[in-house]
Amino acid sequence: MIKGTEQQEAIWEAIETTNDDIVVNAGAGTGKTFTIVEASGRLPSYLKMGFLCFNKSIQKELQERLPEGVDAKTFHALGMASFYKNGVKPKVNQYKVKNIIDDNINLGRDYTSTYPLVKLIGLIKGSMIDCKNEEAVRGLIDYYNIEFKTMLDETLALENICDILDECKSQTKNIDFDDMIWLPLVLNWTLPKFDVLFVDEAQDFNEMQRELIVRCTTNGRCIIVGDKNQAIYGFRGADSNSMAIFSEQLGKLGKKVRHFPMTLTWRCPKSVIKEANRYVKDFNGLETAEEGTVNVNAYFNPTKGDLVLCRYNAPLVSAFYDLLTQGKSAYINGRDMHKGLVNAVNKITTHANMSSKEFSDLLEMDFTTQYMRLVNAKKQNQANSLEDKVNCIRIFTGRADTVGGIIVEIERLFKGKQYGDIMLSTVHKAKGLEADNVYILTPERMPHPKATNPQEERNICYVAITRAKKNLYYCGERPKN
Repeated sequence: MIKGTEQQEAIWEAIETTNDDIVVNAGAGTGKTFTIVEASGRLPSYLKMGFLCFNKSIQKELQERLPEGVDAKTFHALGMASFYKNGVKPKVNQYKVKNIIDDNINLGRDYTSTYPLVKLIGLIKGSMIDCKNEEAVRGLIDYYNIEFKTMLDETLALENICDILDECKSQTKNIDFDDMIWLPLVLNWTLPKFDVLFVDEAQDFNEMQRELIVRCTTNGRCIIVGDKNQAIYGFRGADSNSMAIFSEQLGKLGKKVRHFPMTLTWRCPKSVIKEANRYVKDFNGLETAEEGTVNVNAYFNPTKGDLVLCRYNAPLVSAFYDLLTQGKSAYINGRDMHKGLVNAVNKITTHANMSSKEFSDLLEMDFTTQYMRLVNAKKQNQANSLEDKVNCIRIFTGRADTVGGIIVEIERLFKGKQYGDIMLSTVHKAKGLEADNVYILTPERMPHPKATNPQEERNICYVAITRAKKNLYYCGERPKN
């Protein structure tokens, strides 16, 4: 049997010898997934055990590592099993909510903010809030950067949200991905039950996902692993304090919950660990770990296999072009940026032959108006997102003669195949990645100076730092504490 660290052995003993629920707070590179995979093989095979994964690719990888009889499942697969248990065979339609909005008598196909409303509906489902709670709904609009085209559109959205959700609930054979989890919960359907359910990356869950886990283990156990200091996905609906909420929910059900730390990283060298300790004190390394380096005001000179990170998108775009002029092969990890940037350009003008100079003037006027409107409405997150988007467009504008050329340049960078010797990525998209050498651009602006969630910003710094296996390069001043 494998011999683990003292912390791992304590976790395994508790899993093997008690019936308690287990919550493990595991630091970056501490081997958290390995720990619970190993634990699953130490329990009796007659138990019904499952391992919950975020996506299909992780599920396939884990299924090969798990003992026979332990099923790796995604959230959506778990939800879909409930449909079949309740005699419903649905068809997946990603445009379900859009179609419901189009058919709504008070909105219709002429409604100009359909897609922001679709996003809001998804977040309401994920957070499981009451659609009649206008204060809570408005909180989602700001926190998750939902930008309606007009104030009237926002007002109409608030007036019709509950009707749209009721219609979503009534269409059980026509579902989207949110419905796979949401409908079984709100309709109180029978769910698959587990004696033991292993859960990874618990810091990134929303209320809907947590509720699914709790209901699937009513008479069983949860083995929950995550890192509260890597909770950085608040913008997409995850709760930054998901681990604490999980523990509280389990305690309210009368379960005994035991907490364990995993603080010994196998990834980072000593100098990088010391740097990470500025944000997370309880994070340690191996005695045999190499020293490594942390370099401030470093020269930007990444080579093949290096990772370039930034809190923002615009510096990555600028760095990509710098590397291109140096004859280096690079790409930006962010294909999903394409649509948002093109839409932002088309919002200013759809006149493809307009000169970049004329477009630039319009862009600046629109940005000033929209930015101040958002700030005055106390929607700072949306204002921050808009500023970064416009900074990206400014770079593309400087590389094209016309609006059509700007769009071509955006598509060239983001829409094609993504490959190259050097990956450039936002910190948010770099979770789970690592490299010997990590460069961080504009580190002096970390944490984000206008952020509304200071703890999540500190977490972003910690995640960025702990991607480095040997050397960390700050291309600027050291981030603030």
